[in-house]
Amino acid sequence: MYGFTGTVVGLRFKGGIALASDTRSTAYYLVLSKKLKKIFKITDHVAGAFTGSPGDVQALVSILQAEARLFEVIEKRRVSSKVVTQIASNYLSARRIFPMLVDGMIGGFDQDGPHLYCLDAIGGKIEERKFASSGTGSTVAYGVLEQSYKDELDEKEGAKLAALAIRMAIERDAATGDGITVAIINEKGFR
Repeated sequence: MYGFTGTVVGLRFKGGIALASDTRSTAYYLVLSKKLKKIFKITDHVAGAFTGSPGDVQALVSILQAEARLFEVIEKRRVSSKVVTQIASNYLSARRIFPMLVDGMIGGFDQDGPHLYCLDAIGGKIEERKFASSGTGSTVAYGVLEQSYKDELDEKEGAKLAALAIRMAIERDAATGDGITVAIINEKGFR
């Protein structure tokens, strides 16, 4: 059985969101993959970073991508990160009896600026004003973020801090490891 292996981090910087993750997938004491994708583009301006069962993560991301496209076709406007988070929350909450093994966050750049939301496996959601972390190495990552985060970080500083939090989690958490991926979401979109 898969657990919430690996670590994801999200933080707000001046003008955007930085998401970072490791690339390891584990089951018990076995490293299943060293190149697992944990950060996903949902729309041009919304992305998610998730830990948990790779199959459940991929299923949730596919649902969010389809629902976001449907929203944009019907409403004829860009879907916000808040709406994508609400869709995810509703879906996960409806599966409370047999929950998906998914934990993570959704970040995006909306018309009123950057937003970062945490999600749990049963649909709980919280908007974070500064930073968030999920997964097995999140306590280590939170320590780094608490110590080094400053209001008004620029994009470069935000990306570096998110990567540093993952690197420190790799040093102390056996289920977190291998590579580091960083994504930026700002007014120009996801990259």
